[in-house]
Amino acid sequence: MAELMQHVHALADQIGPRPTTTDAEHNAALYIESVLQSHGLETELQEFDAPRQYAWAYVVYHLLTIASAVLAGIKMWPWAVWPAFAVSAITAFVMWMDLDTRWGLSSIMPKGPTQNVIGRIEPKSRRGERVRKVVVVAHYDSARSSLAFAPSMVRGFPVTFGLMKWTTILVPVLVLVMALPFSAPAQPWLWYATMAVAAYLLIPLFINAFGAIAGRWVDGANDNASGVAAMLGIVSHLAPLPEETLGTASLKPVIHTPEEAFEADVVPEGAVLSYSPAGGNEGEALPDDFEWAEPASTRTSRDQGVLEFDTIDFAAVGDDAQPRRRRGASAEDRTHVDGWGEPAEEDEDAAWNSFAASAGDLAPRPVEEPKKKGGLFGRFGKKKEEPEDVRGWLGVDEDFDARKTGAEIGTWDQFGGEEEDEDDWGWKGGRAGEDPLGDPEYTTDVVARIRRKLEDAPDRDYSDKEVWFVATGAEESGTWGMRAFLDDYGPDVRDAFIINIDNVGAGSLYWITAEGMARKYRSDRRLTSLAKRVSREQEILVKPRVYNGLSTDATPALARGYKAMSVMAFGAGGEIEGWHWPSDTASRIQPELLERTATFVAEMIKEA
Repeated sequence: MAELMQHVHALADQIGPRPTTTDAEHNAALYIESVLQSHGLETELQEFDAPRQYAWAYVVYHLLTIASAVLAGIKMWPWAVWPAFAVSAITAFVMWMDLDTRWGLSSIMPKGPTQNVIGRIEPKSRRGERVRKVVVVAHYDSARSSLAFAPSMVRGFPVTFGLMKWTTILVPVLVLVMALPFSAPAQPWLWYATMAVAAYLLIPLFINAFGAIAGRWVDGANDNASGVAAMLGIVSHLAPLPEETLGTASLKPVIHTPEEAFEADVVPEGAVLSYSPAGGNEGEALPDDFEWAEPASTRTSRDQGVLEFDTIDFAAVGDDAQPRRRRGASAEDRTHVDGWGEPAEEDEDAAWNSFAASAGDLAPRPVEEPKKKGGLFGRFGKKKEEPEDVRGWLGVDEDFDARKTGAEIGTWDQFGGEEEDEDDWGWKGGRAGEDPLGDPEYTTDVVARIRRKLEDAPDRDYSDKEVWFVATGAEESGTWGMRAFLDDYGPDVRDAFIINIDNVGAGSLYWITAEGMARKYRSDRRLTSLAKRVSREQEILVKPRVYNGLSTDATPALARGYKAMSVMAFGAGGEIEGWHWPSDTASRIQPELLERTATFVAEMIKEA
């Protein structure tokens, strides 16, 4: 939960407002990319050009509609009624297409460079398995404040927006009636009515122009740093960060003096010490119970320092000592690199034992004993004995009878520890060896680490999914990021489930059943059914709702026939908290709602 709020603070507070096609938006993209990469995802920055804002396009739409209404009734230009009808009709059609995320005047507005951030989790499916693709989307740019979203007006936004849309469509209809001969007796009253209808457009015209000029860029904590944070929370569910475990493989190297090495009794007599570079990690000490230990050799891929036995003065340990052969080495390989001595072919064991005894702490090489034959019937006539090292590894002696002990234990309930045992056998599961470092908490730490690995490992229901995480830019200027993604990757995600997360930082959580500005598009039925089932079975409080506001990144996907659905949050009055207003700050974000959103969508991916 704290991690998700850190993402919100990073985007809304540290980076701040993120207008489309600005450096701040680009910095937000780089931040999101770095988080995805830290979870091991392959990432890509999809670059494209997008309009900086949409407001001026709608100013033009409104001006053309109002001018057509006025022109249609001028008596000195009776012929102007038909051009007025044509202009108003084309304006209404183009604006409708713009609202439907197709094309329009907004696509020819001044543009700038922007980008989407795309990360993928590749499936770990077996051969023949069908892979389900899921695309999780959240935009990271922020909007400019507008009077239409003022706290006193935002609750009525669906009504004011609907009036703007239908007024633009009604004006060409009235102008057409004016152009027909049968409407002559109704003049000039019909013209007055047409201009009265068109006059309503002066309100959105002023609001859009004022917002484009004097609107303040907002922090965008709820819209939509919250959605990005929830998306990154889902990444944590599916691809947890690598665990930092304590062990000699992960510890930084430490340089020890020769005196310390000899005191630790880890140097053979007659050995000459040589040190390798520690890779710039000098001066950082190991934990107390690891002080005597050195990290792995520099010959490994960890570039750590090592205490090496570089050379041995064989004069000090005996003239007849010879180096130990490598198993399977050829005669040529067994020749000493310094050129002294020929390949040792005789009395190898005696030479080695002589050298080892002179070297002090080096133990003699074990000599394999000849195999003992069985009784009268060879190996079938005598019970096979367990090797000594196996019994030692299991922690039992020669008298141990596995069948008898198993019968005495009885059930797993009796497979207990020392406090439950009266036979002095202790834990009956054998042992995996003792901690060579003498750490009393070694076993507990190992068990805890294994448990964490099992709990943090990706679930099979997740790992067989191909999941795309798409952080879109230029959403606030007309969902251009999602459009660019579908243009480039549409064939790859044609059958995928697309889940859009937008404004989920405050209020109550909903899945959206229908959305769209020009027309309402129903969300994919399989996704809405899946959302309903996950909410019920996982007892996550999420409800269905129709969204009557502006387009989300799910809208262009639905308009193009993709399987999409949005997840959003709304306040008690049905409005989005802090929507496109300076009050949209991180202080108003509800951390538990971010966590609930991430869990809800992650469960949907799991069940998809």
